[in-house]
This record gives sequence, structure tokens and C-alpha cells, in this order.
Amino acid sequence: MKFLPSIEDVAKRAGVSKATVSRVLNNSANVSEKKRKAVLDAIKALNYTPNVTAKNLAKRKTETVGIIIQSLSGWFYGEVVDLLNNYISKRGYGAIFCQISDNIDYFKFLVGRVDGIIVFGYKTINRESLRLLKANNVPVVLAENNTEYSDVPRINVNNFQGGYMAAKYLIDKGCKKIAHILGPSDSFESLARFEGYKAALSDAGIEFDGRLCIEGDFMFQKAYENIKKLVCLQQIDGIFAANDVMAYASIYALNEMDIKVPQQIKVVGFDDVDIFGLRLSKMPKLTTVRQPIDLMVKTACDILFDKINNPEKKFESEYVLDTQLVVRESA
Repeated sequence: MKFLPSIEDVAKRAGVSKATVSRVLNNSANVSEKKRKAVLDAIKALNYTPNVTAKNLAKRKTETVGIIIQSLSGWFYGEVVDLLNNYISKRGYGAIFCQISDNIDYFKFLVGRVDGIIVFGYKTINRESLRLLKANNVPVVLAENNTEYSDVPRINVNNFQGGYMAAKYLIDKGCKKIAHILGPSDSFESLARFEGYKAALSDAGIEFDGRLCIEGDFMFQKAYENIKKLVCLQQIDGIFAANDVMAYASIYALNEMDIKVPQQIKVVGFDDVDIFGLRLSKMPKLTTVRQPIDLMVKTACDILFDKINNPEKKFESEYVLDTQLVVRESA
């Protein structure tokens, strides 16, 4: 991992205070030549580059928040963007929204331009980026993310609880052959929902059958194709999809195969987002596990602004929000 020196590193190497390093960087006359030389030597040895905009940030607030988000489109993240914009504007702040990209380092771009950053999505940040932000004293809050780092709070939902709840509901409705459509294999949320599903089967005395578990990657087309293949090979009476998009995809597929939902196969999703484009009159309204998206966004914003205004305040490492089963017509 690349070492990113901070002003504290320079001060320690030079044997002076951070205030002395700051005075040298600002070319103040109130520094002895001996200390000035020690600071300049330390800067050279550590290859430290002061960020001009970061220095400006120390003097005044930008009244802007940076948002690094997995996607700026789609049903789930579209709702997240709207909620973030709403809560941030209520505080009198503006927002810079950045969709994660493999070839653009938005974290470096935002340093000095914002008072704090909210990172939203399970694969949007790594520890090196967190070290960069911490070295530049940028407050950070993670949401829907499981990256652990000192003094960086995480806001997540209880995905295991939600997966357990969905599978148990199907079991309670009489289902014994319950298929599961998984999200991406690198998603901690998808894995936790899968573990919840397996735990509910175990508690009900139903043997886990890996043949009933198919990949969907949170995508409509993949779930649609794979559920059609599964139904041709296996007898099932229930489906738990790890998100609503895949749940609707399975209902579409079953409808094309003249399989009635919920009479023949019951379907439960996860998220409870407003996918109005998929709600047709002939489709049953989706039974699903509701993520408290509004509360997740509000909590992330409240904590970030608290960190901005109270830099020394300590926060919990993780805030876990409960899910809720919403019963409609598909199961």
C-alpha cells in the first residue's frame, strides 16, 4: 500500500509541532531557521505535498458535501440520490455526486472541495482511499458498505434478518422447495441475505439444496433467464430473490411460462423500492423485505454533519437498521 504522509508525519520527523509545520508551509516569519530547515528536510524526505485547497478548507467551510455512490441510476440508487439531495439541501449545503469509476480518483478530487463525504455502495471505497481522506482530515461516513476503518462510521441494514424473514414467511405459507436468486458474490449484503435464507430453512428442518440457488447479480435479465432454466429442471413452490428487480424478473418469467403467482409459486423480494415501470395490471404486487432506505440516508447525513461540526466527537463503528416484511399479493 502506498504511504501517504500527513502533516503529523512531517511534524514527528522534524521534531516540531504541527503548528510549526503549518507556519513553514505558509512562509511565516515566526519560525527559527533551524526549525524551518528541519521541516523542509522532513517534507523532502517524506515526499509530502501540501494540498492548497485542503489548507483553504481548514480556514473556512465549503458548505458542500461529496457523495461517492455506486450508481447514479437504477431504481434503488435513484431513490438514494433523491433522498441524499433532499437531506443535504435541508441543511443549506450543496452536494457533488460522483459515480464510482475505475479510472477516476474522485477521493483525491474531493479533498479540499467538500466539508465531508458520504460513501454509498458495497464496492465504492478501499482502505487506501480512507487513509487519504483521514490524512487530509475529511470526515467520512459509509452507508451500505462493510469496509472497517478507525473513526469511520458505517450505516447498514440487518441483511441476515431480512433474508431469514423472507424465507421463514415462505415456509410459514407452506413452501418446502424454495429457490433463492443471489446477488453478486462480492456483495456482503447478498451473502448475508443468503445466510439468513439458509438459517430459516435449517430452523424449519428443511434440508438446504444448492441446486435451488441461482445467480442473478441484482440484474433483471440474468435472473429472468436463470429462473426459467431452474423451473425447467426443478420443482419449486417458492422464490426468495435478493432484490426486487430479480423478484419482478422471476414473476415475468413465470408469467410467460403460464405459472401462476402466488397460487403455484410464491415470490418474495428485498428492498421495497418503487419499481413503477415493472408494475403491470396482470402482475401481483410484490411481497418484499423493506430496507429502511430513508432512515439509512438520514442517519448517514445526520452523522456526517455531526462529524463536521464536532470533529472530536466519537461515534459507533456501525449502526445496523432493522428490516420489515411487507406482505402484498405475490406470496
